[in-house]
Amino acid sequence: MLGRPKAPADAHAGVRVMTYSSFMNAWGPGPEIAKRFREETGIAVEFSDAGDAGLILEKMKLFPVDAVVGLDGLSLADAKSRHQWRELPVLEGEPGASFRDALFIAVDYAPVAFVYRDGEIDPPTSLENLTDARFKGKIALEDPRTSTPGLQFFFWVLSSMGEEKGFQYLEALKQNLHSVSPSWSSAYGSFTKNQSALAFSYQTSPLYHVLEEKNESYRAALFPTGHPLQVEYAGVPEACGRCTDGEKFVRFLQKREIQALIMRKNFMLPVDEAAKEGTPFADLASVKVLKLENASELMAKRSDLFERWRALGL
Repeated sequence: MLGRPKAPADAHAGVRVMTYSSFMNAWGPGPEIAKRFREETGIAVEFSDAGDAGLILEKMKLFPVDAVVGLDGLSLADAKSRHQWRELPVLEGEPGASFRDALFIAVDYAPVAFVYRDGEIDPPTSLENLTDARFKGKIALEDPRTSTPGLQFFFWVLSSMGEEKGFQYLEALKQNLHSVSPSWSSAYGSFTKNQSALAFSYQTSPLYHVLEEKNESYRAALFPTGHPLQVEYAGVPEACGRCTDGEKFVRFLQKREIQALIMRKNFMLPVDEAAKEGTPFADLASVKVLKLENASELMAKRSDLFERWRALGL
């Protein structure tokens, strides 16, 4: 049976929100969003930490929640098969219509990309470039079994190269890996500590260093062939206890001032395009969007693909 038994509506004092660590931590957007949501609605927010976004669906089996924030676009079909969700009707003028799903609201997005420090390496210009000897021991990746950026990279390789050539490529890439981390935070942390020279992240990541550290040496390596988009979604599980409050919360995330806050704290692009006007986010280079045409097929057999990944010893 999908989902879990519905909890009584008064089972807890605030709306419970499952999300990933960097969203709810002190430096992320979560605490300020919770503060503003309570000021506007009188409803407290209780965050539940899933760790990485890739673990949200698994953690939902253990903790009843009223809303979920951070589902990756690649995972929506899996989310629908493992849990039941309340329908969220499209509202007039709702932002992010191009990303919309009947059950999930888009929160933010960004092209995935490798980030490097200017002057430290000659950056890659393609996936194939990453196997060059000059990158030996220098690349920080995320595990696709636990991390949504890791899953994006894994499916990018398999979708663009085919499964067999894709796994051959990953075998060749092994010697150039510094680490394969369970989360984005761990992988990017090794990079910012100068333990690695390339980290798989987002085109928007260098803006963190510009805005927070006044450091303009960080760059995203942009490939002429294009980059996949990672889109983050929010939804309300059918097993919610405070379902109306859960829907209020996920729709609150699309308010323009909250979109601007998420952009500035999450360093992702807002689905409300007007929220980035007059900011450095509006000046980012245009990127060719690469659609992973067989992503749903790959997702359907992810257990077998993950086993092959494990066998690589990454």
